[in-house]
Amino acid sequence: MPVNTINGEPYALDVQGVGRRFGEFWAIEDVTLKVRPGERRAILGPNGAGKTTLFNVITGDFPASSGTIRMFGLDVTTAPVEKRIAHGLRRTYQHALLFDGLTVAETLFLAVCGVAGGWRKILPLRRDDENRDRAIELAHRAGLGDQIDHQVELLSHGQRRQLEIGLALAEDPTLLLLDEPAAGLSPAERPKLAELLRTLPDSVAVVLIEHDMDIALQTSQSVTVLHNGRMLAEGTPQDVMKDADVHRVYVGGSHGH
Repeated sequence: MPVNTINGEPYALDVQGVGRRFGEFWAIEDVTLKVRPGERRAILGPNGAGKTTLFNVITGDFPASSGTIRMFGLDVTTAPVEKRIAHGLRRTYQHALLFDGLTVAETLFLAVCGVAGGWRKILPLRRDDENRDRAIELAHRAGLGDQIDHQVELLSHGQRRQLEIGLALAEDPTLLLLDEPAAGLSPAERPKLAELLRTLPDSVAVVLIEHDMDIALQTSQSVTVLHNGRMLAEGTPQDVMKDADVHRVYVGGSHGH
């Protein structure tokens, strides 16, 4: 199958007719999605629409039951998670595991170093370590510049979500999947998250699942809406908000603005 391109360059993410079946139940079916390099794409849909299942298939946590997945022209449909990560993919989860006993700087430092185990051997941080400088830079990018030396356990829920995004950026991804980054945030924390999402590097294609429609529409160039595991609508935020089917199954009267 030829590689789909835009202006001669392969798409950051090219999902063609992808489905995932659990027994006889299709959690997602015939999903097609093309994300340009550097694009901001939101995936919306009510609970049970198949959003997280789609993410799990893209990342390789679940194998696809049908269809193909390409990243920057490389067919990763059957590739293990590690190969997709090596090709520039990073992801946040709804419930990330953070080490409460570390500081923000130490947490990001370990991510920059790519350390999964044996981290006690390289802490505490040395002032002359270039990886420490990179960790501090990431803390500022994640909006945590004032919490660099704070213990993770002292962070608010919103700050923890910001730290998770900082961790995902540690190894310069080219495709970043964010799974409900605004989940559980207070009204006061949401604008800061939206600003963080708007200022992510242009070199990174970002796809986010989000229940907060305001954040999703403010921070995305294009929107895909899922319903019952299938694509319901796709287009600009303005086009999707005008779609009668979207209003019927997702937006409803309370979001009619």
